[in-house]
Amino acid sequence: MSNTWPKRMLKYSQQLQKAVVIMSNTHAKLTLTSILSLSAVGGVSTLITGIIPQLQHEFPSVPTTLIEWSVTLANLSALVTLILNPKLTQKFGVRHVVVFGLLLSGIFGALPALSASFAWLMACRAMLGLGIGLFSPHAISLIAHVYHGEFKTRLMGYQTGISALGNAVLLAVAGILIALSWRAVFGLYLLLIPLAGLAYRVLPQRTSLTPNQKGLKLKLPRLQISLCLLAFVTYLIIWGVQLKLPALFVQHHFGNSQLANWTLSAMNLGGLLAGLTFGRVHRKLASKTLTLGYLGAAAAVLIMLFSKQPAIAIFSAIFFNYIYSYTGPYLVWRSSLSLSDHLIDLVSSTLTIATIISAFFAPVVWNWSGQFGFGTLVENVLLWIALCLGVIGIGSLIWRKSETP
Repeated sequence: MSNTWPKRMLKYSQQLQKAVVIMSNTHAKLTLTSILSLSAVGGVSTLITGIIPQLQHEFPSVPTTLIEWSVTLANLSALVTLILNPKLTQKFGVRHVVVFGLLLSGIFGALPALSASFAWLMACRAMLGLGIGLFSPHAISLIAHVYHGEFKTRLMGYQTGISALGNAVLLAVAGILIALSWRAVFGLYLLLIPLAGLAYRVLPQRTSLTPNQKGLKLKLPRLQISLCLLAFVTYLIIWGVQLKLPALFVQHHFGNSQLANWTLSAMNLGGLLAGLTFGRVHRKLASKTLTLGYLGAAAAVLIMLFSKQPAIAIFSAIFFNYIYSYTGPYLVWRSSLSLSDHLIDLVSSTLTIATIISAFFAPVVWNWSGQFGFGTLVENVLLWIALCLGVIGIGSLIWRKSETP
């Protein structure tokens, strides 16, 4: 009896340790899943891009610019909560901010399916954006706070790819739902609600801030300001392509809105491939990566515009998103190079704000520029986009001479 008792205690202790390890591993995996899911759903505002023609048919008296704003309005309202996010996180904790943002986006993202009012649609899209601005910044900040070393570096690289993959899957499902009813697409936003439940269960409540981060006034160097402005133009261009793609397919008789939605989904897979291979490409090309992205995208837009074959147009659209997706990670990497931790946080926020503002201005800028040219509005817009890409690509060659690799 006296000999078996210590053995039993040792056995129970080992079993308890194994159970603790299993529970710890399970919690760690769920935490990682929850954090990465924020990247996967960070682009949910674009889910209704493929139903722009249906919205134009449903609301014939509404101008095209306002119809397209129904897609990008969420990005503008997200700017409000994005600016307030640091204070809200400090006061309520990251978990509560993320959970509330996911719930807000899930509920108001789905509500337009229940009403035929365009005003109601726009109001719900604005509320959707407020929610997105609450949870989306933490897709990166949680990686920075929770993980360390090599694993954190890899996750930062994969974050772009996971975002593209999430957009691809959601847009593919949206393409299926369009065949049933364009209103059914709004139901996809309900997927954010179970993600809120997972986040409430596993995300940390608070992340620590160093004393130097509190009340410190910082100013970005000129190079970083220039890169943020370039990021604004870069995303302004990609929004122009995505907004005009469904109309281009209809005008050139390439296919219906369902095919356009599937193409938008496949374009995100191109972005996924670029995100996963960016590190390797950048090691070989260095700053030439930026030039490759802009000039390659210019060629893809021209092929897509002048092609008479649907297959070629679809392939060029996918290639556009693939080659163009090298520009975003490069701008993020270059803008944070040799900066202090505090300035890295500031430039990251500025880049996020620049991309969000670009989504709001895209319909106005491109519908105005599309009035100048010899083709239809859509054709003129794509020509202007190709011209802008070419100019920026050539300009990046000149800028590269003064860059330190």
